[in-house]
Amino acid sequence: MKFNYNEIIIWLCLLSTFFSLGAELISDYTGIDSWSILYFGIGLLSVAVLILIYRIILKFKKNKK
Repeated sequence: MKFNYNEIIIWLCLLSTFFSLGAELISDYTGIDSWSILYFGIGLLSVAVLILIYRIILKFKKNKK
């Protein structure tokens, strides 16, 4: 199985959307504070953005060499 950044970014964005939009429902079901779940979703999105920025930087480094 090949390591693919694009799929990881897509899955992280989907998971962050699920956690962010469903924070209240997940909170009712699990008993965890809804703000903590919302922050977790935002954290997943920030990791996806950081991976995307890292990927763009690597692309420009390859073009300069």
